[in-house]
Amino acid sequence: MTSMTLPAKGRFTIGKQFMDHLGVKAGEKVLVTKLPNHTLKIEPEQSKEDFFDLFGSMKTDIRLTDEELEKAIRQARIERGTRGLE
Repeated sequence: MTSMTLPAKGRFTIGKQFMDHLGVKAGEKVLVTKLPNHTLKIEPEQSKEDFFDLFGSMKTDIRLTDEELEKAIRQARIERGTRGLE
């Protein structure tokens, strides 16, 4: 357990050991949740950019133009009996 003194503005800085424990770096966001008994829970915010980190992780030889991809999507919708937004 670590004790901290809060400055007048009520902001505090967490040390490198806590940042390392959370797996966050300077500038990244964390979520702070109020819990019962005057307790706070601090956890790393799940980035919405994680999806884009996957770019290139699946290797394939399939190459489609935008038109070919749109045609394939339309055909799949027809086969499933569903319609998308046109």
